[in-house]
Amino acid sequence: MFSENPMFENEFFCFVLQIIVVTLPIIFVRMKFSKIILRLVIVVVVCLFCETANSQTRRSNDPIAEFDMVSYDFGNVLQGKETEAVFTLTNRGESPLIIEDIKVSCGCTLVEWTKDPILPEQSSEIVVKYNTNIIGTIKRSIVVNTNDRQQERILLMLTGNVVTTYEE
Repeated sequence: MFSENPMFENEFFCFVLQIIVVTLPIIFVRMKFSKIILRLVIVVVVCLFCETANSQTRRSNDPIAEFDMVSYDFGNVLQGKETEAVFTLTNRGESPLIIEDIKVSCGCTLVEWTKDPILPEQSSEIVVKYNTNIIGTIKRSIVVNTNDRQQERILLMLTGNVVTTYEE
């Protein structure tokens, strides 16, 4: 309910706010009428505040991150063969898009990207290399942190299977 709003990213605050909203009917039953009205006014104000904040999360000049794909399947890959996936990130907004950081789920995955801001309607490549000396299923995640207020963290996925010989 509230956790979709960037303003309420603090999970504890969202939890407390949701508890208040859920338990309010119980409180109404046990309180006198004047206190009920006071509580109701508080809840309405909080809800209006949340809606107002949520409606203003994207401004017209914000950067907008758009990937050409968010997952890449290597299929069956021979052990030791170099693998590379290229994700193209385009800025569909009106101000520079910045890749603040990229985190990988495993040290077997290397990521290369430009640290320069991506100007409006321009693109940049994120090159991901996977260590194929590890035999077995590939299921790795890459989290791209940007200054796009609607999607500050974008999840990219790598899948596939490293084999010692090609199976027919």
